[in-house]
Amino acid sequence: MVGSYHLALGQALMEEGRVPAALAAARRALTLNPDDADALCLLGAIAGRQGRPAVALRCYRAAARLVPGVAEPRLGMGRALEDLRHADAALGCYRLAARMRPDDAAVRITLANALRRWGRPAEAAAAYREAVRLGAGNGSVWANLGATLQSLGKAAEAEAAYVEALRRQPDHAETRNNLGLLLHALGRHGEARERFRAALALDPGHVPALVNLGLAEAALGRFDRAEACQRRAIARDRRQAEAWNNLGNACKAQGRRDEAEACWHRALALNPGFADALGNLAAELSDREAFADATVRLNRAIRLMPGHAPLHAVLAYALNGAQQSAEATAACRRALTLAPSLADPLCTLGLAEQRQGRADAGRWFDRAVASAPNHALARFNRGLLSLERGALSDGWADYAFRFKAGRVRPERRFTIPEWTGEPLDGKRLFVWREQGVGDEFLFASCYPDLIRMAGTVVVECDRRLVPLFARSFPKAMVRAEQPPCGLTELETIGCDYHIAAGSVPRLLRERLSAFPARSSWLFADGNRVADWRERLDGAGDDLRVGISWRSQLMTAERRGAYLPLEDWGPVFAVPGVAFVNLQYDDCRAEILAAERRFGQPIYGWNGLDLRDDFAETAALVSALDLVIAPANSVAELAGALGVPVWRFGSRDWTQLGTGGRPWYPSMRIFQPLAGQELSHALERIAAELRRVAGAV
Repeated sequence: MVGSYHLALGQALMEEGRVPAALAAARRALTLNPDDADALCLLGAIAGRQGRPAVALRCYRAAARLVPGVAEPRLGMGRALEDLRHADAALGCYRLAARMRPDDAAVRITLANALRRWGRPAEAAAAYREAVRLGAGNGSVWANLGATLQSLGKAAEAEAAYVEALRRQPDHAETRNNLGLLLHALGRHGEARERFRAALALDPGHVPALVNLGLAEAALGRFDRAEACQRRAIARDRRQAEAWNNLGNACKAQGRRDEAEACWHRALALNPGFADALGNLAAELSDREAFADATVRLNRAIRLMPGHAPLHAVLAYALNGAQQSAEATAACRRALTLAPSLADPLCTLGLAEQRQGRADAGRWFDRAVASAPNHALARFNRGLLSLERGALSDGWADYAFRFKAGRVRPERRFTIPEWTGEPLDGKRLFVWREQGVGDEFLFASCYPDLIRMAGTVVVECDRRLVPLFARSFPKAMVRAEQPPCGLTELETIGCDYHIAAGSVPRLLRERLSAFPARSSWLFADGNRVADWRERLDGAGDDLRVGISWRSQLMTAERRGAYLPLEDWGPVFAVPGVAFVNLQYDDCRAEILAAERRFGQPIYGWNGLDLRDDFAETAALVSALDLVIAPANSVAELAGALGVPVWRFGSRDWTQLGTGGRPWYPSMRIFQPLAGQELSHALERIAAELRRVAGAV
């Protein structure tokens, strides 16, 4: 009786957390009754609480020898063996305890929890289901079953388990958060958002739910709200590396890339092995063409985590950006070996093979979209390839993903609906710019149609284009682009509909036959054109040819599409031509060097601002006989003015499967043949120029 008293006292003290006093009572009980298995189990539990698993295991084993048919010592042995990292032996003890107490749901739950901890989800799910069959009715069992089924990819069963858990325990914030994560993974972002909100209503300080709510808002395109959620999470816990990483993504989506990079650096300072943040930072460095820095970081991360497929995918992206197509292909295949359905390397593999001239490169974009239907970059790249091949309907549909893919300015949001083809009689339509000046010229080819269809068209353009566009579209209201505000709040425009300029062709140019035969849609000031013709008379009666040789936007991808002035020798050797400079950056040194080398003057005028004064530049271009230029705004301007223009470079999507560019009737395309360098295109231009100049 005295021994039983000390045992009961020790158990009570243990429940109160008074471990030293409980230990003293258990020892007294064992002294009075050395064969008391319960006292040995209590000593084992105390040793486990004190972080002495080896001692605990000895106590439980001694108890098991005394009562071999009792489950409690086996359960204690399992806990001690887990602490000693002997997983198989621990699970064996739990299974034995379950056989000893076949109708005890609690023992099944203990076994199920251990199976889940040690990465055996299928067995864990079976054990949870058995516990439920035996009468375990609390919400946590169903919640754990849901999480286990989710890890097995059984989404529908997992969702049902979470719903049952919440029916039994509706005030459990963690379960609502986990159900939200499942719905988010299934692409049901709106439903996920409501689950995260419900979790926060129950527990406003639930940081994981705040972080996840931000993810759902981002997936719904509400990046300002996503940013606010991540900042709230960081305010509660500044060491939340995941929140810093997600904040970086939200900042990037809103065009604040420097802030985004700082956030990813902060995430990595908190967790140097955070693969997502490493990948995001490396992708940003690649976008900035810091390919060497990106690959160094990625290779370092891959050495730490060689089995992390997304890191190999980002490495492939960086290598492809650095024009290392073979290396990029190898990195893609390593990523796909680890994760065969990962969309990012499938997309990059398509780009790499496209650059290598593979006719079937598009199959990788198809596979990426099949794996992730909303993968923006894969859809966008597939769209460009479809347009390049003349599949306009499919191409325009995928081209709509350019905003989500980050290939144009961030998408803007308005209080008015987007125009999707509704009748425009008597309606006011707002058309907003989204890309560079050259693209504005191209998309402006659709504006006369819009002006004819709508009651009023408000055209937004680069501020430098306002005078030229106002003259060219007198029936439209032309305004300069306003400072961006639609990224964080809805923009209010006094119109009935809005549409991005690059979205208009999907509605008006769905077939090649829909391209009108008009020769031009931009018009320079006639008086200024006459003035320039007088000035050009000073060059004599030679053919007046404007030249430009590069774009202001020079990336690794675009650099191969241009040739320096020193390579223009065959063109400058053509007699009977007066060359006029149209290059709009600082190129004086290049012009002087070319004049010395080729003995051919290149005319230019002080005070003419070719970069910013498009009205005056348009007048000069309109006074020329011909323009020779690569893919840049000069070629686009000349084509929009109806001036004959010879554009040299590789094929691109704007050719829409044709040998020219349907947008520009006055434009001819000169492209190198398969296997030739770009300089061969200039040689063909020189030969054609010699024929034309000789006929003048």
